[in-house]
Amino acid sequence: MDTTLQGFPFSTSFWFDSEISTSAPLNGDFQADVVIIGGGFAGLSAAYHLRKRDAELRIILIEGKHIGYGASGRNAGFVMNLPPLLWLLETLADAQRVADIRWTTAFIAENVNALGLLLEAEGIDAEWTPTQHMLVARNIIEAATVRWLAARFTAIGLESSYHKGDAAQSLIGYPAQAVLTFPVVLMHPYKLARGLQALLTRHNVQVFERSPVTQITPDDKGVRVRASGGTIRAQKVVLTTNAYLNRSDLNTDIALPEPSTYHTYLLATELLSADLQHRISPAGQPFADPSGSFFYGRLHDNRLLFGGIDRASGNTLADDRHLPSFERLHREMRRRFPFLSDVPMAAAWGGAVQETTTKAPIVCYANDNPNIVLNIGYGGGSGVGMGLLSGRLVAALTFDDANDADALRLINLYERSRFPLLGPIRAVTGVVKHMLSG
Repeated sequence: MDTTLQGFPFSTSFWFDSEISTSAPLNGDFQADVVIIGGGFAGLSAAYHLRKRDAELRIILIEGKHIGYGASGRNAGFVMNLPPLLWLLETLADAQRVADIRWTTAFIAENVNALGLLLEAEGIDAEWTPTQHMLVARNIIEAATVRWLAARFTAIGLESSYHKGDAAQSLIGYPAQAVLTFPVVLMHPYKLARGLQALLTRHNVQVFERSPVTQITPDDKGVRVRASGGTIRAQKVVLTTNAYLNRSDLNTDIALPEPSTYHTYLLATELLSADLQHRISPAGQPFADPSGSFFYGRLHDNRLLFGGIDRASGNTLADDRHLPSFERLHREMRRRFPFLSDVPMAAAWGGAVQETTTKAPIVCYANDNPNIVLNIGYGGGSGVGMGLLSGRLVAALTFDDANDADALRLINLYERSRFPLLGPIRAVTGVVKHMLSG
């Protein structure tokens, strides 16, 4: 670890093992039915659901670094039921949009629950813990925002509870006017990624790590994927690389969409006493802001993990260790919890995330080529949960599986999602009305 800058002990991720063992890199030429590029949650999910769809399918998953290296291994460990399309619900007057997002909410919850049952049945210890997440309003503007959100949570059938005054203040250790709680699952991202990899290996999915892809070439027999160490010829390719694909290093004629890239930064404190943990969150529940600044936190193994979103960025080491972003994050942590001002940090890490303007991921064919499937753009608060279930959408699209009408419906909703031009104005107007009404 590098501890030379302002006492921040930088690492690639707090969650990673100190020594990471990997599967063998690609060495030689291989044939496959499907090759999946990217070993994050979206890639692991794609491999699992394709295998579930066809036990005889020859599947290869190839990863440039190691499983869970990118955003899937650098997040705070939240799996939310929030549908990305929720943010398009600037008005409740559109009955069809409300119905679509309500259906999406139920679909996500169903699949998150199914993943929890799978982990239990397979004996995968990912520290999977259902609990409640708190949106904490610190001022009248945020309190009005929470009330605006509460109406939308009710409209889409998302179980939630609204607290204000003393009831709100009893839930969190910094001044709060209101708190909106809703279901969330806490987990250990790297244990989850490695557990899913082990599950795939047991089901005869070949996994090659430390094998960066250098070329993707469609041909009349499917697709040829070149990587350091060899070549894979496959009928289909699933691209799940998200923000960690260096497009300048990839030789391909595939027209790839370019969602916006931003960075998340996180700090982990040294071990805290039970008293300090209780002062942070008496119920031990994770928390976040209901505002554009968006800072968030959770308790994990007697530490506070505190994170935030900061600036558009790339996926370089310089971005991961952008000192002004960590200094800002540390100030925000101490502003909320001044009793932690003298507590040293145990880890500091960052990661790039991509998302579209509507926050809906991209699941489609590249260039209308049915041999190349894109499964990217998993950012925002719902990105982890949606990435983990995205393989179901990939399998339905790859096989044109009419039997999974729900998956095809969600793909269609993603494709039809558009950023409402008047959305921000309507949202702000709605928040102001709640603020004026008290």
